[in-house]
Amino acid sequence: MLPILYLAIALDLALGEPPLWLHPVVWSGKISERLIVPYKGKAYGILLWFVSVMPILVMLSLVFLIPIPSVKLILAIIFLKTTFSIKMLYTLVKKSAPVNEESRKYTQQLVRRNVYELDDGHVISAAIESLFESLVDGITSPLFWFLFLGFPGALLQRLSNTMDSMVGYKTPELIKQGWFSAKVDTLLNYIPARLTSLFMVISAYLMGIKVNGVFKEIRRSEIESINAKYPITAAAIILGVKLEKPGHYTVGKGNLPTENDLKRALKLFKLTLSLYLLIISIVYYYLYGLALFSYPYGLVELIKW
Repeated sequence: MLPILYLAIALDLALGEPPLWLHPVVWSGKISERLIVPYKGKAYGILLWFVSVMPILVMLSLVFLIPIPSVKLILAIIFLKTTFSIKMLYTLVKKSAPVNEESRKYTQQLVRRNVYELDDGHVISAAIESLFESLVDGITSPLFWFLFLGFPGALLQRLSNTMDSMVGYKTPELIKQGWFSAKVDTLLNYIPARLTSLFMVISAYLMGIKVNGVFKEIRRSEIESINAKYPITAAAIILGVKLEKPGHYTVGKGNLPTENDLKRALKLFKLTLSLYLLIISIVYYYLYGLALFSYPYGLVELIKW
């Protein structure tokens, strides 16, 4: 499966996102969108999660039972690619600067806050925050679960993150219904968020940036999310800037980021991801080897042997 992972990464870097009709995240989102009922309780929220996630997870996991190798290979590459998004994230963040009316539309695709009401520094801050939060949610976390649970693990994380984005809000309408989706997403991203921040610190040293007290600052962070505060706060300390979501949190010291800081953030992103992929590949090779379709279900299948 390691060759399939790199073919999926190559597909992502070459072509970006597949058509919406072919994207499992879109399927899950459309199912949940039709079933969301404001003010429903926790039991309904659990049912909503299972109905929106499990049919897609089971159906796509059966791809590896297809007896025709060429068909199985193509589908495996395509659907594994849908569990992460490198090119789209990088492109949107890169196009967020210099800040003008045109670039703000790219930043707006990354965040929920209204960037058209923000000054230039806060717009770039929003882009950097999203870059590193999405590094976990949309790349390093699915890759982590791919390592341990194979393709189903990567897909489970991606679909769970989608459900959190659909209903995981603390509004009166969704606070109970979205409780389960939010908890599952928090659990799946718990280890990857901390690993990613560690790789960010290592990457900073390789970039010649001396950083101290990163994890101490993370513990002090005002960011409510116990996972998002790791990569966002680490980015602020490493880049030596203040990252701020007005009315919610401020992390780091100094001034709001500039266009040059965004360029440095993208360099940090690339180096962090490269190191992460290197370690994931080494561990994966040690566990499963290089065979094309070796252990598509990860440790679940390995344990059976």
